[in-house]
Amino acid sequence: MMRLLRLVISAAFVIAVLLFGWYWYRAEIKEDKTVPVIRIEQDMIEVDLDVTHDELLAGVTAYDEKDGDLTYRVIVESISKFTEAGVCKVYYAVCDNDNHVASASRKIRYRGYVPPRFSLNRALCFSQLETIDVSSVIGATDVLDGDITGNIIITSQDYEYGVLGTYTVKAEVSNSKGDQISISLPMIVEDRNINAPTIELSEYLIYVPKGTAVDPMGYFVSAKDSYDVNVTDTLHLENDYNPNQEGIYSFHYYATDQLGRTGHTVLTVVVE
Repeated sequence: MMRLLRLVISAAFVIAVLLFGWYWYRAEIKEDKTVPVIRIEQDMIEVDLDVTHDELLAGVTAYDEKDGDLTYRVIVESISKFTEAGVCKVYYAVCDNDNHVASASRKIRYRGYVPPRFSLNRALCFSQLETIDVSSVIGATDVLDGDITGNIIITSQDYEYGVLGTYTVKAEVSNSKGDQISISLPMIVEDRNINAPTIELSEYLIYVPKGTAVDPMGYFVSAKDSYDVNVTDTLHLENDYNPNQEGIYSFHYYATDQLGRTGHTVLTVVVE
């Protein structure tokens, strides 16, 4: 009886091994070991700032020996931060019917890209009697991200409360691609009557290429006293502008009312 039982167990073991071997063999035969391949026509392409998903896929194809053309399955997996000014890497991926994944990458250069730009919604020119909040004055925009004012960090300001003088405000900002810029702006605190004339400009901070002549009156909007009376006829300007030297310059606008109170504002010019 025991001998018969051992024979049955041995036979069952042999059958199990044979079945396992058979199924393993069939699985090996049927298994797809091919991996898709992504082909890219150009190592770098130039794209517009508002490039679309389809445009990023231009010139990218994929093929698999078993599944054939897989171009329609290629996706943009991610886009890197800048590897150099205005240049990113785009990473592509594709998956075949057996979940084999292939990837590839190429560079893109954004056509017309410029670094982020700071702006001012008023001059950094304050009366000693005003509450000074620099963070509410400085803004920033980016050609890729739009308004990035929320990314601004005021890194330092040497302002002494209640003390007249010219100070320096330093700020930095970065966009989603990791392009970071900084600026050091002059800030004036002066003994100016709060009822002195108000001078309005269309811009308070501009960027110009080296060698560019600036017409300060092209940015002038109005000069009015505390009774909203026009005092433009009293307007005079002073500046330290040198268009041939990179740096930050100031155009000062002054206007005086009938009581001798002088208003003052500033157009800051960054020569690049």
